[in-house]
Amino acid sequence: MASKLSLLNSKKEEVRSFTESEDKTVDDVKVGMSEIKAQEDEIFEIRSSIELLGKASALNVEEKRDESTTDEVIVEENSSDDEKEETSDEDVETKKNADDKKDSANDDEEEKVTEERDAGGAENMKIKLGDEATNAKVTAFADFLKTGEVRDVTGIALKDGQVIIPETILSPEKEVYQFPRLGSLVRTVSVTTTTGKLPVFNNSTDLLTAHTEYGKTDQNKTPVITPILWDLKTYTGGYVFSQELITDSSYDWQAELQSRLTELRDNTDDSLIITALTDDITKVTSDDLLGDLKKALNVTLKPQDSASASIIMSQSAYDVFDQATDAMGRPLLQPNVTQATGYTLLGKTVVIVEDTLFPKAKAGDVNIVVAPLKKAVINFKLTEITGQFQDTYDIWYKQLGIFLRENVVQARKDLIVNLTGKLKTVTVVPTKGE
Repeated sequence: MASKLSLLNSKKEEVRSFTESEDKTVDDVKVGMSEIKAQEDEIFEIRSSIELLGKASALNVEEKRDESTTDEVIVEENSSDDEKEETSDEDVETKKNADDKKDSANDDEEEKVTEERDAGGAENMKIKLGDEATNAKVTAFADFLKTGEVRDVTGIALKDGQVIIPETILSPEKEVYQFPRLGSLVRTVSVTTTTGKLPVFNNSTDLLTAHTEYGKTDQNKTPVITPILWDLKTYTGGYVFSQELITDSSYDWQAELQSRLTELRDNTDDSLIITALTDDITKVTSDDLLGDLKKALNVTLKPQDSASASIIMSQSAYDVFDQATDAMGRPLLQPNVTQATGYTLLGKTVVIVEDTLFPKAKAGDVNIVVAPLKKAVINFKLTEITGQFQDTYDIWYKQLGIFLRENVVQARKDLIVNLTGKLKTVTVVPTKGE
């Protein structure tokens, strides 16, 4: 019994130590509690066996006493009936008192063992928690061992030790720009002067005239030349960062800010291009966007221009078309893995841009532009300089900057169609057997 109690106390100490170990989990505590329960059940069986042995010993004593009592009864068999009854009652009372004292002693022994066990556990708990541990903390810890939950316990918290807790900074991650860039979709022309013009010979509708022998040849009309003018503008941007930042940081800030300058340039180009595609272009509000798109490609644009045309959509316009189907129930937008934008509509590349990229537009607006982009918009660019500039080391800082000279021009207004509106409801025609 003593050996088992010692093992039980050791097991309890081990399970209590789980709370201080980072490798132990609530499941480990529950397993430990199951083992404690098994040991307690074993101790209970041993205690029951001890009680049975005690009862057997008491039974032997009782049998000897009964034999003695029987002898006395035989000797006194000639006594009166009242005396016999009185003697018998006294014996019964004596036996009853002896049994009560024995049961009380057994109960006292069991309670004593239980109290010693509980007192030892509580004392060990106080040793764990310190001299100032309270009964509430002991109770809360016991609840934790049973349920895996901590309740009504306060102590040294994370905020108290945060000054010595090590910190790890992982490699920074960069958010990918979500939309295609428009700069690669339009034509870029390198120039060497601030202003200039690009002459464009228009197509002629003139005809040859019939000729008679030795007759005069009629002169054809002079070719029409349309100049596309440019007037370069300057765009600049930059980031200033201190020498302290460079010295104290392990991150390559210069490379990061260099990529940010490229992002600023692309953002600027996107804004200038979408402005050129919409500036002074009458926006058509349509109740049948799909039908008007077909009309723009089939009628407004000539075949060669239509063949090279692209469709620029706001994200909300893309959503409208993506949820629509044709008369056969097929999605209007088709995936195209060969195109950077990933989708085609009516055989044309679909370019999805942010709703608010369109001038004066807000989130949720449906805007569509149809045009052969490389003819409709031209970016005349003189130079682009990205460099690092340093001070004279009286302030101690560095500056990364970009210097851009360009002019994004609306070259062919007649080739641009701007639409907004909604799709006409399409009735799906079921196939045979559906």
